[in-house]
Amino acid sequence: MQAIILAAGFGTRLRPLTDHTPKALVKCAGKCMIDHAIAYLESYGFDRIIINVHHFGEQIIEHINNHHYKAEILISDEMAELKDTGGALVAALPLMNEEDSILIFNTDVITDLDLQELASAHESSDSSATLIVQERESTRKLVFNAENHLNGWYNYKTEESIGDIENAPNSSFFAFSGIHMIDRSLVERFAEMYGDKPFPMIPAYLSCINEVNIQAYKAGKDTVWLETGSQERLKEAEEWVKNGRW
Repeated sequence: MQAIILAAGFGTRLRPLTDHTPKALVKCAGKCMIDHAIAYLESYGFDRIIINVHHFGEQIIEHINNHHYKAEILISDEMAELKDTGGALVAALPLMNEEDSILIFNTDVITDLDLQELASAHESSDSSATLIVQERESTRKLVFNAENHLNGWYNYKTEESIGDIENAPNSSFFAFSGIHMIDRSLVERFAEMYGDKPFPMIPAYLSCINEVNIQAYKAGKDTVWLETGSQERLKEAEEWVKNGRW
């Protein structure tokens, strides 16, 4: 199985920790975030892992080269231009094998989600992408219709919306976890749409919901999902990791 870890961000909210260090190499309970992510993916059988790099990317490359991992690690170099969350997949296409799908994982996420269940749910469906969602507080939520297909997006703070969400019966509003599986064919479709330009993932998904099925995979209410993008949240994640839960 193959995965890509998005590790190219600036980690602005983690400053000053990221003034001279990439977010991926910030430590959580004594271990770099990128190593937490790789170990987690390896534990579920992912044996081909792509890592995109930009901010202090050379430090991440050096770190990877100086460590031994069970999985094959490949670098998608975005140091010349940051490609955003969607463009990162297109840029990494030459590094992907011919499997139908790839897992997208963020370097700043700590979770106990069962990735094998996610992979099975995606592969057994007719969806081109499967998005991990949760019932939790968020100012922005994805909207899914009664058939569990992505139907729109809503921002509670600005009241902006995408899609015909008001007229969709039995719609469900969920927070996106940033973890998803996507078929290679859909990444290739995005490559045709956007070329090598940077673009964000969610608007790209929403642009094609009338042509392809994008479904939700609802994480259980007890599933742990910790985003370590700020120092406060990093400390929360450290306590969870130190308690031996990951």
